[in-house]
Amino acid sequence: MGTTARVTRISIAGASCFWLVACAGPGIFGSSTAAPPFSNPAMSMQSASASITIGKSSKADVMAALGAATVINFDSGFEVWVYRAKSRGPSDAKAEFVILFSPDGVAKKTRLRPANVVRN
Repeated sequence: MGTTARVTRISIAGASCFWLVACAGPGIFGSSTAAPPFSNPAMSMQSASASITIGKSSKADVMAALGAATVINFDSGFEVWVYRAKSRGPSDAKAEFVILFSPDGVAKKTRLRPANVVRN
């Protein structure tokens, strides 16, 4: 298998894992805590999303800007970091910000889901 085909397969596998995790049910990330999703309690999901530069922001950059996240590691070397806002009630949909890191530790994709989006 050529290098291009291998890179393409890894990229497709990583993207598939990213979307699978991003669309997973609420139970996968545990229950919400009283702590805000970011190290700066005043930071909004939109400002967090705007602080990430695809292809440039490293895991260290994101950790410094946003704080600790729920981290999901894949055998392929990809990582997904999830920041989930606390909800107002048990049935409220929570806003979440998801970042996919490539094996070299650089942000490859992000996804911001507003709180008013409900999964079926």
